[in-house]
Amino acid sequence: MKITKNENNEKITVSIEGRLDKISSPTLEEELKPEVEKNKDIVIDCANLEYISSAGLRILVACEKQLKAKSKSLQLINVNEDVMTILQVTGFVYILNIKG
Repeated sequence: MKITKNENNEKITVSIEGRLDKISSPTLEEELKPEVEKNKDIVIDCANLEYISSAGLRILVACEKQLKAKSKSLQLINVNEDVMTILQVTGFVYILNIKG
């Protein structure tokens, strides 16, 4: 998995490439921790995300909850069909803010 960050005044965009699973999710968690502390909205660009497991979903929900407590948000963008299917089957489409 490859993670790229781009920060501007209002938000931080985190692009994920590859698989977000049990092995790679701790890396994403470590990358998101300091970004949550910056008290900015976080956008996760899923354009190159091939797969997400329950471990990856757990990281996203935990981040979303931390940001919500600070009146900030987590948004997923560019979600491909395969990842969207996983989000729909697991019901996470009703928990996470997803834009395309």
